[in-house]
Formats: sequence, C-alpha cells, structure tokens
Amino acid sequence: MPGDKVYEQVVNYLKERIANGELKIGDAIYSENLLCEKLGVSRTSVRKAIRLMIEENILVSCQGKGTFIKARGCGFMHNALCLVNHSSRALRYDVTDSYYTDIIYSTEAATRDHELEFQIFSRNIQTPGEALEQFRKLKFDGLLIDASYQNYFESLDFFRQISPNLVLVDGNPNETELPTVAPDAKEGFLLLLEKAKKRGGPVAFLYHDLQSTHRWRFECFRAAAAEAGIEADYLNYGQNISFDNFAGLNGYRCDHHPLIHRVLKPWLTPGHIGGTILCSCDYAAAKVLQSLTRCGYRVPDDFAVAGFGGFAFSAMTEPEITTVKVDSFELGRLAVELLIKCINGEAPALKRELLPVGILKRNSL
Repeated sequence: MPGDKVYEQVVNYLKERIANGELKIGDAIYSENLLCEKLGVSRTSVRKAIRLMIEENILVSCQGKGTFIKARGCGFMHNALCLVNHSSRALRYDVTDSYYTDIIYSTEAATRDHELEFQIFSRNIQTPGEALEQFRKLKFDGLLIDASYQNYFESLDFFRQISPNLVLVDGNPNETELPTVAPDAKEGFLLLLEKAKKRGGPVAFLYHDLQSTHRWRFECFRAAAAEAGIEADYLNYGQNISFDNFAGLNGYRCDHHPLIHRVLKPWLTPGHIGGTILCSCDYAAAKVLQSLTRCGYRVPDDFAVAGFGGFAFSAMTEPEITTVKVDSFELGRLAVELLIKCINGEAPALKRELLPVGILKRNSL
C-alpha cells in the first residue's frame, strides 16, 4: 500500500471493530502504541487516521482523557450529562407554568458551565427493559432523572446500567437511595403555618398520596405542623382512586376539581369558618378557590388558602394565591452540581440537597 494511503488501513480497521461491536459508542479506542504494533504502521499514520475519523464525526477527542467512539449521527455521548425527562413536562411550554421548563433550561446551562455536553431524553418509560433498550447504544457520565419516574418504579437503580452516576431532580428523598435534590418543603410549610397561626382558626392540609412528590410534601407538612404545635385536619383527595385513574384524569393536565370538591366540602362547616386551607401544590389551591366560590364562601374572609410551588398562574387567580416559592431554575442547577460531585467521587454522606424556599405573600392568606 502506498505510504500516503497507509492511514486508510488504520481507518478501515477501526471501522470494522465498530461495525462488529468490539468497539461501542463511548468506548476509548486502542492506544497509538497498540495500533502501531497491531497493524505495523507508523505513529504518523495512526494520528492521521484518527484525525480523519474525528473530522468524519466518528471519533471525538477529549483533552486529558483520550479519544472515544462517537458514531456518525448518534450525538456526543462521552463527557456528557443527560436529563431523563417525563414527556408531559416537555409539553409545558406556556406562560402560566414555567416551573418544569426552568428545570430543563437550568440543567442545560449548568452542564455547559462545566464544559460538558448536554442531552435530554424526554418520553414515558413503562418498564426498566424499555429504558435500557432506548439507551442501548448510549453512554453518559451522569443522568439527571425526573422524579416523575418515582411514580412508576419502586426502584430507579436500573438506570445505573446506563450510567453509574445518578441524581433525582425534584424528587422524594425518603423513597429512594439515589442522591436527590428537592425543595425544603418543611421550611416552606413552616412559613405558611406561621401566618395561619396569626390568623387563628382551624387548619386543613389538602393533598393527595398518589405521587411521590406529594407524599414528600405531606411528610414535610406533618413535621412542620408538629414543630409549630398545630393540629391540622388532613384532606386526601387521592383516596379511593387508583394511580392510573388519577394520573390519566383528563389527560396530562389533570382536572382534579371533582375530587378536591368532594373531599373539601364536608370540611366546610360553620365551625371551621375563619380557618386556613394549605395545599400540596398550586394546582390544588386554584381548585380549592373554585370550590369555595361554588359553595358561596369568600377568600380570605371565610377561608384562607395557600399553595406550593410558585407557579405563574398562582398570580392570575382571584384572589391571587399565597404560595411557597420554589426557584426551580436553581433546583436544576443544584442537581447538576450534585451530579458533578458524584462523578468526581465527592458526593456527601447525606445524599440529599434541600433548596431553601420562601413565600409569595398574596391576598388569599
């Protein structure tokens, strides 16, 4: 073979090893010395072949780490983080609800700040086998996992077959062994309970127990109420209904108003007038406002109402909803920082990061 074509021997050798599966996406290629020895070529030819395959988008070179299989059209997988995102969250691109899209934007921005590549995988995953098949050819340094998957799987450890480094975003740290980033819900409810205490009257907590995030908030509320010395009534509007029926009610937007109205109405007695209804999310708080209006009550004169999350639409109701403010953009950034620590072997012993929260004081409380 003419000297100026020897490098093609190296190219063909590597392409054959990729085609037969000996080298997979994300794998480091053989060392220059080994290629020289195997093929009986010069280091110059090996380097020319590698440079050509980088230009063809088959290999990628990571400074200080080596050269890895990229594969044409499959995207940059090594030295990259991926957000595994429930498909319903990808649909929430509107001015009334930027909570989840802010998590997406912030995880991407924080990943870029660390000079890493970012990808998002957004769809429903029904079984661990389905997830592993979807990621069969993909390798990442770490995965940021949307907490929605906690609702479908008892354990998320199967994601370790895709990457050993995992962080759950906006999840329930009490229901997983994975490092988790979540709002400090107990702190938020303590702030609301302080206002409810000053107002006086009975307190009710309206929630559902069919999703992991809401179970986390329920547990945090109970801890906050105990610390504040307040006895609350608990109104679970997810009772006597299955998760599948609950999650599928009226599509992904979930109009839970009938469920909320049914569990709330018996509590609306003359003896509870002047009380406060705290809710596990802003969506529930908005439905409570509708129910109170339907029953002829005024907010906050007859009943005060507060939510959790700080969704934009909470300022669009009448009256505007007092709510726990969660900086979801910062939530995403913290998740990336925790994942970077995991990748670098610096993860803290307590595998949870709780984001400080505040309240948006408005007219409903």
